[in-house]
Amino acid sequence: MKAEDLNDFHVLRTDLAVMKWTSTAKIDADLQATRTWMDRFFPPNDATTFQFAIEELNTPGRVIGVVGSHTAEPPECGYMLRKDSWGKGYATEALKAWIQAWWALPRRTVDVDQGGADDGCRRITGDDGIVREVLIAGIDSNNVPSRKVLEKCGFRFFSTYDEGVTGDRVSIEYHLTRPDP
Repeated sequence: MKAEDLNDFHVLRTDLAVMKWTSTAKIDADLQATRTWMDRFFPPNDATTFQFAIEELNTPGRVIGVVGSHTAEPPECGYMLRKDSWGKGYATEALKAWIQAWWALPRRTVDVDQGGADDGCRRITGDDGIVREVLIAGIDSNNVPSRKVLEKCGFRFFSTYDEGVTGDRVSIEYHLTRPDP
């Protein structure tokens, strides 16, 4: 993402068809609201976020979406595309590329307390006893195309929960376990 992408992101974030699937479920009020949203991903905030702008190869420089993680722990990923880019495979392609880059990031070794505090099941212990990192993606239960994108990228259904953002909104959480190195 670059600061110069502001106008393209504003177009994306003022389309209700796109924004209704986000956690806020509302469009940006003005250009400053989009700038504030973007600032979450620029230094020094980029230490806890990891975002890619999405562009079509035939229109370089024109941002049509975003894919990335806006929280570090637990790592939760998401994506948005302009409505005129839906159904073309861009979300799947972008998410697969982002996942590959995410798993390639440097990791730190941590001790995991096997019998201690619940961390919301953000880790998976395999049959071999090894605890593996998990990526999370939460989506609106009615967003069937997004469910298909996640499943194509290897995510598996984990749970359903009330999000409480838009009243009766129900969300689905998907998990992707880090592959063995």
